[in-house]
Amino acid sequence: MKPKSILIALILLCLIVWANGFSQGNTTKYSVLVAQNFIKRFPNPDTMYCCGNTNHFSWQAGYVMFAMEKIWKANGDPLYYNYIKRYVDQQVDDQGNIPDFKDNALDNFLPGYAILFMFEQTHLEKYKMAAAKIRAGFDKYPRNSNGLFWHGVWATNQTWVDGLFMGQIFLARYGKTIGDSEYAFNEVVKQITTVAEVCQKENGLLWHGWDESKKASWANKTTGLAPEVWSEGLGWYAVLLADIFDYLPKDHPGYPQILSILQKLCKGIKENQDTKTGMWCQVVDKPNEAGNWNETSGTGMYIYLLKRSIENGFLPAEEYTQVITKAYAGMVKKAKTNDQGFIDLYDCSSIGIQNSTKDYFNSPKEVSPFGAFGSFIIGTSILEFIK
Repeated sequence: MKPKSILIALILLCLIVWANGFSQGNTTKYSVLVAQNFIKRFPNPDTMYCCGNTNHFSWQAGYVMFAMEKIWKANGDPLYYNYIKRYVDQQVDDQGNIPDFKDNALDNFLPGYAILFMFEQTHLEKYKMAAAKIRAGFDKYPRNSNGLFWHGVWATNQTWVDGLFMGQIFLARYGKTIGDSEYAFNEVVKQITTVAEVCQKENGLLWHGWDESKKASWANKTTGLAPEVWSEGLGWYAVLLADIFDYLPKDHPGYPQILSILQKLCKGIKENQDTKTGMWCQVVDKPNEAGNWNETSGTGMYIYLLKRSIENGFLPAEEYTQVITKAYAGMVKKAKTNDQGFIDLYDCSSIGIQNSTKDYFNSPKEVSPFGAFGSFIIGTSILEFIK
């Protein structure tokens, strides 16, 4: 074979390896590959919405920006910074208004986290004003009698554990970056600890949600609790706990209680890992039950929590490192390149609260919902970049 032919063959071989994605021998950083591919797929971040919703200012884009910030801080590539800036500048005008922000659901508060990031980087007043408008959305936001926020105005008396992340990660950063810290930190602590009092099981995991009125179709008529522990729902709470200590002062009275909740949760996550694949299942604490299945987004979130907790000295590395390594190896197998050259993530779930165990098991195994990309990126980048 001629040298030119050999070169062409080698190039084709490399392309085949890349297209088939994520072989065990591939040393490519999966976080970089997926994040860059995602931006190529959605160059305009305003195209991130789903389920008939055309509001650009909601959790889907907010969580992707959360993940892009993580990978930008890990490797400094301006691609990610510019993507966040483009999104934020498409939402915030020069007077600090956010036309698409609606304070009727916790999901809509999450993009404010990216606005705070841009204020930290630029100190432009418009970002500060915009963040203050989002902060004001909590003032009259509906609550249950114990102070827990409703998931949305349409979810009367319902608190979902995933909603805590959407609202409280913004509020915690606001308290540190902008001010109003007494309210912000006290509220964050109240929400995290109260939902644990209501929803945390003996095994450390949390039920998907709680309805104080017990009227929701899914609510236990005695306790008001959801029927199961949902992978991605618990994952949001896990990511909140992973990052909350970046903002909450060590001398805050609630600090020890939140740390205890975190450690109990991490123990439950470790003990409910699927021993065959290393991943976690759609219903997290029933990994061996027929019909259950490995879920990608929650797995990325749990990797992130466990690794961050080791880094912060909250967990023993010798006990949890193997758990993380095995989970990572299982999760990256869920990424595959499609015919258009875009990377898809398989076996994902982005549902609301279900009425039964069977309904959770039978929920669609989604391909490439936006939340899964955020979880995959944070779960891989935290292992692929050495601090």
